Amino acid sequence: MNTGRHSEGLRMAAGLSLLDDKIDIYLLDKDFNVEDLPVIENYVGIIRTIGIGLYSNFIKDEFGFMPTVDIGRKFAEYDYVIPY
Repeated sequence: MNTGRHSEGLRMAAGLSLLDDKIDIYLLDKDFNVEDLPVIENYVGIIRTIGIGLYSNFIKDEFGFMPTVDIGRKFAEYDYVIPY
C-alpha cells in the first residue's frame, strides 16, 4: 500500500479545512486496517478536532460507516470531489 499517497491526500484535506470548507474523507471499496495507514491512525484525533469527517463503506471503529449508495448521494451534495 502506498502510504505516501495517503499522506498527500490528508495534507490536501487539512489545508482545505483552513479555508472553512467542509471536508470529508472517504476510504472506499477496499477493506483496510487503520494500523496499515499510519498517517491516518496517528492523526485521527486531529482530523476529528478540526472537523474533517471520516467515512468508509466498510465498518471500522475510527470511521463512520456509510453504504456505497449513500456515499454516492453525499458526493452529489459537494461543490468539489477530489478522488485521490
